[in-house]
Amino acid sequence: MPDAALPPLPANYEFCVIARHASALTARQRWLFFGILAGFSLGVGLTLTVGWGAWPVLPYSIAETSLLWLAFWCIERRSREWERLTIAADRVIIDRYAGGKQERREFNRQWVRVELEQSGAAWRRQSRLALRFAGAAVEFGDALPAEERARVARELKRLLSVR
Repeated sequence: MPDAALPPLPANYEFCVIARHASALTARQRWLFFGILAGFSLGVGLTLTVGWGAWPVLPYSIAETSLLWLAFWCIERRSREWERLTIAADRVIIDRYAGGKQERREFNRQWVRVELEQSGAAWRRQSRLALRFAGAAVEFGDALPAEERARVARELKRLLSVR
């Protein structure tokens, strides 16, 4: 699955923020690590099956490797997702690549309202940054830490109030 490239920025943009999920390893390093884990698990399963006749070990080793592959595939797919919010002239543009689909939403700058909503229990507050326009809400910045999301909300409110 090819990675979707960020579309080019408008020439006259005032503000731009890109949100991506943090990843400590590159794709190559992740799959190398998977290969090492899978090789070890299948190696132990084959050794016990062939050497000692413990044949029930091999199906469990294959099942374990399959579930591990699924987990690594999900991590790989999520590492390719991104969001970009841009303010250019009289437009607020949100570009998003998630789930293998790329989408773009544009709003009139004068009519966009920024809301930073707090939800969850008092001991585990979660903030959601939403842009509201014409009765619809679009969330932005799920990949950003809460402090960064609050900073982006403040900056957006400031920029959108200056008209």
